[in-house]
Amino acid sequence: MQNGTQNNTRFDPVGFASAATSGPSALTGGQAALVPPRPAFAPFIPEPGIEQAQLPATPTAAMPRSVKLARIALVAPTALNLVLALVTLLQAQALLDSFTPYRGAWFAGATSSQEQAAQAGVTLAQFGLAWTAAHTVIAIALAVRAGRGGHSLRTAVLVFGGWQCLLGTLALALSGENSGNAVIRALVALAPGALLVYLATRPETVAWFNRPRR
Repeated sequence: MQNGTQNNTRFDPVGFASAATSGPSALTGGQAALVPPRPAFAPFIPEPGIEQAQLPATPTAAMPRSVKLARIALVAPTALNLVLALVTLLQAQALLDSFTPYRGAWFAGATSSQEQAAQAGVTLAQFGLAWTAAHTVIAIALAVRAGRGGHSLRTAVLVFGGWQCLLGTLALALSGENSGNAVIRALVALAPGALLVYLATRPETVAWFNRPRR
């Protein structure tokens, strides 16, 4: 019997190796099915309705009313002055053309001085039209760029307004007994120039032109 017992408990190297490689479940036999599997953690996926919190965008400050009025004061008066300068040129040219039928007459010498004055008036009106057109171009450029801001641009608007005031004052002082057209042109330059100086020094205007730009 002792020999039989020894034969039953004989060392089996193949079974021991297979059990070692298979782990505890192989040693326990049928009990391996009772061990629950290790849970696997699925990656976190946010629900469609839940959005990640984002920093609110910085709202763009609206253009103040003073800047809007300054843009109107830049464009409208200079455009009106351009129209008045064109009307002045047409009137001067019509006066010069009125002497054309009398150039060959026997009294042409008596009207020569008047014709020369009319010619000088046409030349002066042409210069005034070119001068006003240049001012209109500068005013439109300043009005367009006023939306972007900038300290140097506010300074340019302030200088342009002061320049318009100076021109309007000189034109009004030299108008004297001239036509009402010259007086209107002087006032059209003087009043908006003073308005530009006032609007350019307003606190909200200064804050708009000094704001950080993208």
